[in-house]
Amino acid sequence: MRPEISFLSPEEQERIHQAALWLLENVGMQMPCPEALAIMKKGGAKIEDDSTAKIPRELVQYAVDVAPKRDGFVLYGRKPEDDIHFGKDTPVLISMASATHVIDLDSEERHLCTSDDLAKLVRLMDALPNISAAAALANPQEVPRSTVNWYALAILLKNCSKPFIIAPPGAGFVRDAIKMAGLAVGGEDKLLERPFIYFNVLVRCPFQIDRLSLEALIELCRYGFPAILGSGPILGATGPATMAAGVAQVHAEMLAGIVLTQLIRPGNPVVYASTGRIMDMRTGNVSMAGPEFSILKGAAGQMGRYLGLPVKLPAFLRDAKVLDAQAGFETGTVGLVSALAGDIINGMQFDMDLLVDFADLVFSDEAMAAIKRIVRGFTVDDNSLALDVIKQVGPGGNFLKNKHTLRNFRSEFWMPRLMDRRGWTAWYADGHKDIAKRARERAREILAEHQPERLAPEVEAELDRMAREATISYA
Repeated sequence: MRPEISFLSPEEQERIHQAALWLLENVGMQMPCPEALAIMKKGGAKIEDDSTAKIPRELVQYAVDVAPKRDGFVLYGRKPEDDIHFGKDTPVLISMASATHVIDLDSEERHLCTSDDLAKLVRLMDALPNISAAAALANPQEVPRSTVNWYALAILLKNCSKPFIIAPPGAGFVRDAIKMAGLAVGGEDKLLERPFIYFNVLVRCPFQIDRLSLEALIELCRYGFPAILGSGPILGATGPATMAAGVAQVHAEMLAGIVLTQLIRPGNPVVYASTGRIMDMRTGNVSMAGPEFSILKGAAGQMGRYLGLPVKLPAFLRDAKVLDAQAGFETGTVGLVSALAGDIINGMQFDMDLLVDFADLVFSDEAMAAIKRIVRGFTVDDNSLALDVIKQVGPGGNFLKNKHTLRNFRSEFWMPRLMDRRGWTAWYADGHKDIAKRARERAREILAEHQPERLAPEVEAELDRMAREATISYA
């Protein structure tokens, strides 16, 4: 069976759910978008101060009932072999988005991300088997800030065939993204049959969704694209300082978004996501990898599963600045908890989400492979118990030569590709390289060898034109 992790008892989950319902009835969600408010009002919400929707629990229950559940949920890739089937293929690792800096692969110096950097990062994600979906891990800083999402999407489409996740700055971007992705597969009609781009819409904590995000959410639901909703209060700043209240806030904000999606288009796919974290009260910085981050991820994952929805939990986000022992510890602790509690985990950034290292993608791919092996657990049957084999070998025997070992070790034992299990002498003679150096060398090899499936030259030229000609007026 698949192992599980619990921070909340069934009774505590129910209490948090009831607290979230109370918050939606008494605090409500601020939605400064006339169309969204009209939709909520028609559905039965009470509108106050011309911007806040107070949502009755009966409306929440309707939305939860009609939202598609985790079983049978599929995130399509451009090719069927890249599809993500929830329950069967999960947990999976995808990339975070919108960092500003990268660590140069050769000089190892930090610099502002360029379009060429992003293209290389995306090519790495396309090649690495345990990264299942891509995003603009870092935004190019030399392009206009107002239209960076268009440039990022063009780069994604030209360099990766896996599913994409991207944040939509308004309804205009959603429409353009559909046009751009349609070009890659031969038409918008084919894209709508197998949508492989997914839009990430974030709550502005506490209890707000901004106008552009609301307009984007309305537009993407009308097309039938899955909505990945995310709530990320900073406990002690944009959320209360206690874990229970923080989880209740996340749950309430997620429920409000789910209600809107189901009123726009009943049955529209939706993913439950939480980026809840804490403020470090000594520095004023936000901690993305402390023990509280693990607790919040685990509890939020339980609340998403409580609703029966697929769950996305940012995890491979590190307070560390480089790929060092701190980064390894933070990856393992938060990553494993999130993989046990959710379906999609994402990250691969340092320094409070601002910095990306090419070597880290290779390291994260390896770490995810190990985590997936833990989450897979093991079966108990006649073959795995191997009673006859144990009897045959007997006391003091050796199982190395037994055929049962030959038949089973490949499926039972995880074999690392990057992590070093050799003895000191062999490791030292081979250059005594730490894991960061080995990962950096492997990243260079991949970029030298791997080429994604290219689009037709005229399609790539059209994608570039759409990015250049995009204007902020689209938002």
